[in-house]
Amino acid sequence: MDDLTDEYVLSAQLLSDGEPARCVTIHSGGSSSSNSSSSLELLSGSQGGIISKFILPNYDSKKKSNENENGDDGSGGGGGLEIQPGGANTRHPHQITAILSSTCLNLPTLSSIYVTGCKDGKIRIMDGNTHELKEVLEGHSNAVTSLSWISPNNDQSAKPWLVSGSWDGAAKIWDIFNSSNCIGTLPGHENTVSVAGLPAESNSIRKVVTVSAGIAEGNNIRGHTVRIWALSDNNNGTVAEISSKVIAQVANDHAGPMRDVCYDADTHSIYTCSNDGTVKIRSAEDGKCIETLVYPGYDQPMLLSVCVVGDSATKAVVVGAEDGNVAIFKIGQQQQQAPQVIGHPGCVWNVTPLGTSADFISACHDGNIRIFTRCASLAASEDVLKAFNDAVTEAKAVRSTGPSAEEIAKLPKWEMNALTHGRSEGQVQVFQKDGKAIAAQWSASSGTWIEVGEVTGTNANAGTLNGKQYDHVLPIEVDVPGGGVQKLQIGYNNGENPFVAAQQFIDEHMLDQNYLAQIADYIRQRAGESGPTLGSTGGGGGYAGATNGSSGSGPNYASEPTVAMDFSPTYDYLPMKGYKTFETGIDTKGLTKVIQKIREFNDSESSNQLSSSDAGQALDSLANTLSVTNRYHSSAVSLAELTPLHTMILRWDSKHAFPALDLARIAVLHPDASKGERRAYWEEVLGGALDMCLGLGDAVVKEVAVPMLTMRLISNCYKGGPGSSGAAGTLVAKILDCAEACAASDNKNVRLSVATAILNTSSYMHASSTAVFPSSVASRVVDIVGTIVGCGKYESEPVVRSLVALGTVLLLPGACGSEVKSLAKERSIGSMVERVAVGHGEMASAVSKEIMSILSS
Repeated sequence: MDDLTDEYVLSAQLLSDGEPARCVTIHSGGSSSSNSSSSLELLSGSQGGIISKFILPNYDSKKKSNENENGDDGSGGGGGLEIQPGGANTRHPHQITAILSSTCLNLPTLSSIYVTGCKDGKIRIMDGNTHELKEVLEGHSNAVTSLSWISPNNDQSAKPWLVSGSWDGAAKIWDIFNSSNCIGTLPGHENTVSVAGLPAESNSIRKVVTVSAGIAEGNNIRGHTVRIWALSDNNNGTVAEISSKVIAQVANDHAGPMRDVCYDADTHSIYTCSNDGTVKIRSAEDGKCIETLVYPGYDQPMLLSVCVVGDSATKAVVVGAEDGNVAIFKIGQQQQQAPQVIGHPGCVWNVTPLGTSADFISACHDGNIRIFTRCASLAASEDVLKAFNDAVTEAKAVRSTGPSAEEIAKLPKWEMNALTHGRSEGQVQVFQKDGKAIAAQWSASSGTWIEVGEVTGTNANAGTLNGKQYDHVLPIEVDVPGGGVQKLQIGYNNGENPFVAAQQFIDEHMLDQNYLAQIADYIRQRAGESGPTLGSTGGGGGYAGATNGSSGSGPNYASEPTVAMDFSPTYDYLPMKGYKTFETGIDTKGLTKVIQKIREFNDSESSNQLSSSDAGQALDSLANTLSVTNRYHSSAVSLAELTPLHTMILRWDSKHAFPALDLARIAVLHPDASKGERRAYWEEVLGGALDMCLGLGDAVVKEVAVPMLTMRLISNCYKGGPGSSGAAGTLVAKILDCAEACAASDNKNVRLSVATAILNTSSYMHASSTAVFPSSVASRVVDIVGTIVGCGKYESEPVVRSLVALGTVLLLPGACGSEVKSLAKERSIGSMVERVAVGHGEMASAVSKEIMSILSS
């Protein structure tokens, strides 16, 4: 390479489907060998679930004209873009998070394929020539984010295996060139797993390295571990199952979660990158760190992807960062002290080598795939370079503007974060700390917020809406009867599906469903101009500055018909979204007490006694699994472990069965225990609990254990997985019967449990189709809340929960909500609500006012 330059420059810029580009690979459609004389294909996977194919010149020949062979499209090279080259059925239902071609194996005897990993937890095998979908591999329970090949030794009869890493805390081995079966699982990782194949030790032993992201311990992430595995294959490549063992491991030598791993054969080294902004070069024998490469600058960003390019003279480590940069560390004979940093217009999700050259490819959030080179003859034209640099400069300028002092002052204080509970794992919330805006992520397992870092920059549209920080807060105006305009705002974060954001906005403000496409299109524009006026037939576009008949910078709504809308007000507390749960006792001490009580009662049973294995090993195993809440994402609960609960709840009498209800209340919160295929199980268990409670008859108001634990089991069923929530949905009528029977209880713990069960039931109704829950069922909530507020027994918290339940069913959509509202008016529920709210605090009064507003509309 006579024209080798000191630094990398842009060689080509290729726009895919317009969605953020998440992963990229080099592929040769005519052969599995990268030595094929045919032009290479570049395959990318997007956040929109689409594969894009680009035809590239043969870069190994190092010959390229600065004039694009397919016409000057401003890309700087390449061409032949094809979206979904395998047809419409290759569209993935979620973002494509990994893609891997067989080209890199250099084995011409193998069939040409490429493989994708998707956020839906499935792996898809594509035909390398036709790009058609060949097979779908299922086995992971969460997103598949990492793929690599595990090559055999020099035995030509053995074929490579595929290894996949997932958010589910496991890596899996697949024999895809023989049977496509999963032949091994490498469990026990700490959350997200990244993988890389290593050289085989012998004909029967192959090796792989896995790295994990770690688990939350208080406000810190710990346990991120490098593991080197030996995979034993005694059948020389064609096996039903392999055996595996960890032969070396290193934990916690990064200061944050590891995000990616790769192996380089020339240096026989493993490379890991982390959220701490460093890359560690490790021995491929024991995983120990040999050298640490530090991202330049004071603030180290999260490093999301790592690869190694070049030969011994030009060797370099390339990393992609969330701050919109690529950093190149030269580690070959031409080392330099400071790494080169190349800015991008957005987050760099993936970097990968371009074949065997020293060039590399980046996949960026702006939807572009870019090729970088040190070969001067391959540099892009001046116009392409200028356009790229201008885009980077503009993006950096937009991100450099931090939140204003006024916005920071409105944020919740970090010192009070313990009072703010996250809604779901990984939720990001912005807090005020020492006069600065900091981002924190919710850890459901530890029940704490984990500080991520200071919010130092955002874009021109960024802001806070309803206490939450958004990348874009966009104005939308709604025409209302009488000629007025209601001004609203929609929050949107980069990377979200605009249609999902639009649908949530429509649901929140109860707008006409016909606006979905308009709002989604507007979000996709993300322009800093005036937003659309929904329902308007005014000339021009939906944005200020678009004259009549012009296209403007956004969608033109001139052809849209006028939609007469009754603008419904929004509320702070209504409707209820999500579910309240009862999670006390999910620890070793609490579970031990429950198990001891079950065994005590089991000894007194005669005809329905548990077997020794059910009362012993099954219960101990279940308790051990349930007590380790930070492993819920990867641990499993077998049907054998759940069988004792089924036996006790359906066959024991109420005096002995209540500990089983308590254990079921805890078990149903485990995602594997309550998964979709367990729906029939939970219908029987929940049905048995309801029968037990209703079987108490009039005495139920004096009882405590069975009514309280039945109501708590119901509440937690809604929060559990699709199996338990679906079971509760099927039994709603019976649940309401039981809640009504227990509503006048003399015990305050039962009363709180009843109110919570009613609250969660109403929330489930609101989130479900009205065809499933007719007004006759929804009206039962009005009756039960009437009993609750009329009996005069209830404390403030259950009163508030009951009022929110009432307001939620009053807001059910369509005819169902209208009929429930009419019934509430007939029974003068409003005046009763006003009376009961007095003396139960500010929140009860606030919810009462919102209910009165609904009833008066």
